[in-house]
Amino acid sequence: MDMIQVLLSLRENNQERVKIDPRIQLAALYREIREMLNDVDSMEKKLEQLSRNRQDLRSEQDQLVESKPVWMAEIESAKEKIIRQRGYTLKDMLGIQQEVVRLEEAMRAADARIEELHETEARILKARRQIQSKLTGLKGVYNQHAEVYNQEKAKADVLMDEYALREDSLLEELDPAGRSVYREALRLNPENPVVLMDGDICGGCKIGLSRQQVKYVNQGGKLVSCENCLRIILPIQDAD
Repeated sequence: MDMIQVLLSLRENNQERVKIDPRIQLAALYREIREMLNDVDSMEKKLEQLSRNRQDLRSEQDQLVESKPVWMAEIESAKEKIIRQRGYTLKDMLGIQQEVVRLEEAMRAADARIEELHETEARILKARRQIQSKLTGLKGVYNQHAEVYNQEKAKADVLMDEYALREDSLLEELDPAGRSVYREALRLNPENPVVLMDGDICGGCKIGLSRQQVKYVNQGGKLVSCENCLRIILPIQDAD
């Protein structure tokens, strides 16, 4: 097989490879899966934050509940002192009364805060249930899409290996310099490293070629690369 035919075969092999390349054909599904995975991660972080918030609420609530009996005991003790009124000056009695008022206000504030914490906790639990429901549904959809992606990618990978082996076999028919030029063209233009000349224009980047390049392409005796995109250019009549 001469050089032109090898390059045409490489061109055809690469075109077929691109058609099933999972990086291209499954890119949209992959992005969708990644977005769902990001959403799952975001929801799980929200659930973790809500759990921490609830834990903080419960901790504050427990502290208030534990403090109430202490305050009640102090109030009862102070009231008993007021009732007895023995050994206390007027100033002492006023101080005791103020302490009773302060403790009773603390009790009322604690009761109000406990009620507020209960309501906040109820909202947190409701938010958790809503997020958990969405998360469960999203994980189900994610698993379905991921399964489809993995199945399609596995099938594509088998074919990709076959095209890679055929490419290696074809490249063996080129000299080392030709292989190097093709691999560089493939690296820069993975979807179409070999193109046909269109008049005096590169069939890849659509940039005009010099007269010398057109001459070399038509002669077919040497491998010619586009000076702009580095694709390998073949004469159009050799594509038949």
